[in-house]
Amino acid sequence: MTAPSLDDEAVLQVAARWLEQARTGMSATERAAFRRWLEARPEHAAAADMMARAWAAAPAAAAQGGFVASSTRERAAPRARSLRPIAWGGGMASAALAVVALFWFGQPVTTHYATIAGERRMVALADGSQAWLAPGTRLTARIGWWSRSSTIDTGEAVFDVVHQWRGFAVEAGPITVVDRGTLFAVRLRDGAPRVTLARGAVSIQDRSTGAVLAEPSPGQAVDVVQGRAVTRTVDADGALSWREGRLTFADTPLRDAVAAFREQGYTLRLADPDLGSLRISGAYGIADVQSFLSALSSIHPVRWTRAADGYTIARR
Repeated sequence: MTAPSLDDEAVLQVAARWLEQARTGMSATERAAFRRWLEARPEHAAAADMMARAWAAAPAAAAQGGFVASSTRERAAPRARSLRPIAWGGGMASAALAVVALFWFGQPVTTHYATIAGERRMVALADGSQAWLAPGTRLTARIGWWSRSSTIDTGEAVFDVVHQWRGFAVEAGPITVVDRGTLFAVRLRDGAPRVTLARGAVSIQDRSTGAVLAEPSPGQAVDVVQGRAVTRTVDADGALSWREGRLTFADTPLRDAVAAFREQGYTLRLADPDLGSLRISGAYGIADVQSFLSALSSIHPVRWTRAADGYTIARR
C-alpha cells in the first residue's frame, strides 16, 4: 500500500470544505467558483464525488472505525489505525469528512498478478472489478485515489469493470484502453495488442501521443499494427469464453483455432501449413484438447498423433 501524498490530502480537504459549504448554502459567486475548481483538474471532480460518498457512508464508517458521531463524546479506546475522533458539526466537519474518506475508501493499492502455462485465474481487483487472466499473463493493477489502471506486460486478460467516479485504463504495449464501465479483453502477444469489446464502451489510444486510434462497438475486435487500428466484427462472447474453460469457434480457420489452444498452454503443430485454411466450428473444453482433435479428424481428412512434446495434425 502507498500512503496518500500531501497533494492528495490537500485535494481531499478542499473537496470536503466545498461539500460542507454546499450543504450550508452557496451564493451564485461561490457556486461559480466551485464549478471552476471542479473543472480545473480531473482529481477535483473525483475528490468531490468521493467526499459525497463518504458523507453518505459516514455513520457506518464511524461505527466500524470506533468513531463517536458527536461533538461532546470521545472515543473510549484508540484503534490501530490511530485516527482521531470525529465531531460532526462545527469547524471540524470538513476535516472529519476527509478522515472518513481515508478510512472508508482505503489507501491506493498496487498488485502484481501472473499465471503460468496452462493456468487460468480470476482475480478481484481492489475496486471490486474482476479480471480473468489467460495462461502466461503478467498483469499489474493499480487502484489509486483518482484513477484505476492496469498494465499487461504479456498475455491476455478479460476485465469486468465496476463503474464509478474513477476512470479505468489498461496499458498494453503501445496502446492505452480507456474504459467506461465495460466487459472487454486486452491481449498482448509479441508486442501486438488486440482489444475485444463485449459490452459497454472503450477508447483505444496511442500511449505516446494520446491520439484516439479506435472506439469499437460491442462485438468488435481491434488489432493495432504499427500504430494503425484494424477493426473487425467478432463473436465477442465466444472470444471471451476461455475464461469459462472453453474455446468457441464459428467457421474459424484451423490456424486460428490451433493458436487459441497454444495460448492455453498446449503444443499443437500443423504438419502442412496449408491445413491452416480448413474451417472449424463448435465449443470445446480447454481441458480436453483430444476431443477437439477427434472432432477435427471426423469432419476433415486429417489425423492427429500425440508425442511427448505435444500434438501434430497431418493430412490423412
